[in-house]
Amino acid sequence: MLTIESVDQVLKSYYLDAICTQLNSGISPFYSAIEKTAALISGKDAIVPVELGISGGLGTTEEAGELPVSAAALRECLTVPLRNIYGVIDVSDKLLRANRDNASGLVSVLNTEIQMMIRSAQFNLNRMMWGNGDGLLGVIAERTEQTANPHEFKVEDARKLTAGMCIDIMRDNTPVYSNVRITDVDYINDIFTIEVISVAGHEDAAAGDKIYMQKSKGHEVNGVPYLFYNLSSDYYGLPKLYAPGIEPCVKDLNAELSLEAMQEFFDGISMRSAIPTNMIVCSLKTRRQYLNQLMLTRTNIDYLNLDGGFKTLAFNGVPVCGERFVEDGSMYYLNTDAFKLVQLCDWEWLQGDNGSILNQIDRKAVYTATLVKYANLVSTYPRAQGVMQGITDPA
Repeated sequence: MLTIESVDQVLKSYYLDAICTQLNSGISPFYSAIEKTAALISGKDAIVPVELGISGGLGTTEEAGELPVSAAALRECLTVPLRNIYGVIDVSDKLLRANRDNASGLVSVLNTEIQMMIRSAQFNLNRMMWGNGDGLLGVIAERTEQTANPHEFKVEDARKLTAGMCIDIMRDNTPVYSNVRITDVDYINDIFTIEVISVAGHEDAAAGDKIYMQKSKGHEVNGVPYLFYNLSSDYYGLPKLYAPGIEPCVKDLNAELSLEAMQEFFDGISMRSAIPTNMIVCSLKTRRQYLNQLMLTRTNIDYLNLDGGFKTLAFNGVPVCGERFVEDGSMYYLNTDAFKLVQLCDWEWLQGDNGSILNQIDRKAVYTATLVKYANLVSTYPRAQGVMQGITDPA
């Protein structure tokens, strides 16, 4: 007969390894390529050395001359705060009791709940890789005839939203809606719908209101754009003015994408950093523009098969990956070896005082289990990273 203790053991011994495997290799080509490490953790933060330049201790002298003077590589240390990532699933007491003599029935329910949580984690972790840590999902636009219903809202860009997501809508840091559920997203017209019951008793969201995932404003992982667009002009507390070598390479193209422009930027980053770009990431739209350039110039279209089962276009033998969460008009030239996901641990179950994974919610006949991960993204060699922005639509 199934008990809470036996279900705990199933969650711990059977599901956890499978969850970690899917979340470490099935999110995106970029996420699969970067190193995940706990070696740099110090207390609640990670202390990460970053390279700003090569060693200066090399030289050529006469046969009997003095050896070169040592000059250590230019380095600085960053203090990287770890973000708290949680995934929660609930199982009712009635469900557990109804299946206490039917293990396969309970396993089927757990499989469904956990697989949906994995899909949510894959979606949101990939989204965070292409945000700057503020957690902004979108901005409410002016109402139109298409959004006459009070539970429908138009946004400037809906690509970061999906059905099932729980969101907060904020106005000047004050919530207009808190923890409301998205039931549908129209990506063609950039319209999303929330549960009708959520509208009652609330002021209507207005143009300019901002959307965040529930309770996540300002607490998300600092993704790749944090290196390029950090408004405070520092990188994890290190001022870019004090350490110019920490600045990545940024090019404003302000023109249509061309193979010549791509090659020029590719060569420029390699010259600046002395290590090559090994992955190019852009939006799906920008990837289509690249594919169109290949067809217009009658260039052979090469494909690469990457770890994790991903298949991408190639440029100079380097994968060109299209990501839905990357902004249109930008193309990131990255060296994935110079990124780390610093983490306190891999995905783990949050355990109660008695070591239990399933814990009863206070005053409810419901048990809850929580997956946790404490992590953040950091580049250990910012000079090797670049973005070409301002790519315009073809005339």
